[in-house]
This record gives sequence, structure tokens and C-alpha cells, in this order.
Amino acid sequence: MRDIRIKKHKITMEGLFLSLLLVFSTFGQRLVIPLGSERIALIFPITFAAFLIMLFLREFSLYSIRLFLFILFYILALSFLLFQEAYSATSILFLLMLYLPFLFKFKFEDELKLKYLRRFQNIILFTAFFGIFQFASQAAGMIFTDPLSIIPSNFIQLGYNTTYPITYGSPISKPNGGFYLEPSLFSQFLAVSIIIEVLFFKRWTRVFVLFVAIITSFSGTGLTILIILGIPLLLKLKFKQALAVIIAGALVGVVFFNSEYGSVTSGRADEYNSQNSSFSIRFINPFKAIFLDEQKDVLIGHGPGQTERTQFPYEANFTAIPKLWYEYGFLPMIIFMLFLMHCIFSRNITILTAAIFIMYTFLSGSLLQPQTIYFTYFMVIISRLTLTEELKQKMIPNKIKVRKRRKLKLTL
Repeated sequence: MRDIRIKKHKITMEGLFLSLLLVFSTFGQRLVIPLGSERIALIFPITFAAFLIMLFLREFSLYSIRLFLFILFYILALSFLLFQEAYSATSILFLLMLYLPFLFKFKFEDELKLKYLRRFQNIILFTAFFGIFQFASQAAGMIFTDPLSIIPSNFIQLGYNTTYPITYGSPISKPNGGFYLEPSLFSQFLAVSIIIEVLFFKRWTRVFVLFVAIITSFSGTGLTILIILGIPLLLKLKFKQALAVIIAGALVGVVFFNSEYGSVTSGRADEYNSQNSSFSIRFINPFKAIFLDEQKDVLIGHGPGQTERTQFPYEANFTAIPKLWYEYGFLPMIIFMLFLMHCIFSRNITILTAAIFIMYTFLSGSLLQPQTIYFTYFMVIISRLTLTEELKQKMIPNKIKVRKRRKLKLTL
């Protein structure tokens, strides 16, 4: 009988590159390099340096459509600077450097992609257990556990709600999985992991743990991804599997949402009615800010970097689309979104890439956020995977393989 065990990979530049992307977009999200008054996310210089090494040591090709759209965006953006009152040259350059890797195509073997899908799943499972522990320990009366508290504060990312009480005055803080910038981002990574598990590996115990972690994160963004993509995801399963997932999810949801903690999450359903709610701050207020000024500003933008420098009459967290629109103008925003859609969906329109697109575009301030951008880049690489019969065999858990071998022996 042919041996279908996974071969051990030798260390390669491609493997090291993917390892850096994986580790620093998960465990390294909150780590920074302090430069004077500024703090640069550590993932940016490390990933960019690794990308440059890949350019020198490995063969590559250029995505012609992406290159055309990217150049067109920059031509328009630089032209509009002539009509804008203020702009940040640093912001323009930073955007160029952050998205440059998306223009180049390196060769990654499908077996290597599968290997890093597994590694990603293992990392997210670990942080899921840690997030559940953060909640359970606080519910038992312990203080919030932050594993990065041992690192000097000037090496930790500022400007994010890394954790905060589940309700005003509550002694319990929202879990962030220990390593994520915010509980919201933690829940989004959990949702992506659930989708990968359902599509590729179907280890239902893991799905259950990941779902419990999402519930106890008290953040609705991960659940939003699952709700939007829930039906097409269930259609990928056999009827019995889909029914079991629905029943298990319903039971966990009923138990949790009927508890005192669940009421905190369900109570956020009408947040859109408040201008100061996180829903309005993220999804409504940024678009209102776009139309505050003259019509010409709506068309040509207010200048790169101006969302951070402008005082608005209400709080606004600019996600990718409104930030592009406000700073660069309407047409450059359209062109950049076409560029981004080509990066994510080119020959790879799947439920997984749809989740990444939703996460990047609507659920995080990710236009200049290296952590989310390079996570997107990592997922774009490893999700473009052709599942041959040999790879499908390698995705089967060892216990199932042993059972199949025993059955085969019995029949012989």
C-alpha cells in the first residue's frame, strides 16, 4: 500500500517568508519598533525586508492588471495633490511600500500552502483557548491576563482598544486572545479559522472551540462574517454535517445569550441608532464626514493622511473605502478597490477569499494597517490552492486513515 504520510519539508526561502507573515500577523500584531515619537509595527520592516530578499533570490513575475491599476491610482492621486490644500507625503509613500508585494508573483507549491493552512489553524486554536481562558478566569474573579505585559511598553502598539470592559463598570474585560490588537480583530481571525476548518479539514471539535471563543470575545464582527457567509458555507457540507453544525451552534447560542453575559452581546443589536456607538463610528460616521465639505472635495479628496489630522464633529473610524474616498477622491477610490479585488479574487473566488475581503474592507481600519494588510497577503497566497487527490488524502486526520487501513485489511 502506498505511503501517504506528509513529507518533511526542507527549509526554503518560500517557507521562511510564509513563516514571517504568519507569525507576525498573529503573535506579533502588537509588537512595534519605537522611532522617536513614532512607533512602527514590527511586521512592516520585517516583511518588507523579506520581500526584497525574495525579489533578489527567487524568480518572479508581475501581475500586469494589478500593475496597471496601481500606476493609474498613483497618477490620479498625485495629480489631485495640485488641488488639495494639505497632504502627507509619508502617507503616500507608506501606501506604496505596503502594497508593493501584491504586484509580484512568486511560486509557492500547493503542499507548502496546505502546510501553512495547518499552521495557521494551530495558531488560531491556541489563541482561541487563551481567549476562553481570559474570559473564564475573569468570571472566576481573577484579573485580566495579558501575556505581552512582560514586554516594555514602548515596544507595544498604542492607539487600539486592546481590551476594555464588556459593559461600562464591569470587572470583566473583553478577551483579545492575548496577542491581537483588539477583541474585534480576534473574533475576525476566529471566524476565518472556522471557515478554513469547515472548507478544508472538518475537525468539528475545533470548530466548536473556535465558535465558543467568538461568543466569549463579546465582539460582533466575527459573527458578522459567519452570518454573511453562513448559508454558502453550510451548502458546502453534507446534509447531516450541516444539520449537526446548525444544532450545535444553536445550542451554544441559546445557552450563552440567555446568560447575563449573552445579554451584553445581544444588547448591541440596536447600536446603529446611536451616533456614538461602535457601529456608527465604523460604518456611518466616516461616510457622513465625506460629504461635510464642498462637492469638489467629494470628487478629488482632502489629501492623503487627512483623516488623522482633521477634527470631525463626531467620532469616526475610517475603514478602507471611506478613507480612500475622503483622502484620495472618488475615482482613485474606485480604481484602488478594483486593484484590491483583483489581488484577492483573481482566479480565487471562494468563501474564504470573500471572508478576507469583508474583513479587510469593512471590519478594520486596514488601508495603512500593516497587520491586516500582510495577513491579507498571506491568506491570498495560501488560499490559492489546487486540491489534488494526493493533497486531499493528506488533509484526512490520521485517526480516519488508520480506520480506513484497518477496513482495507479486513476486506482483504
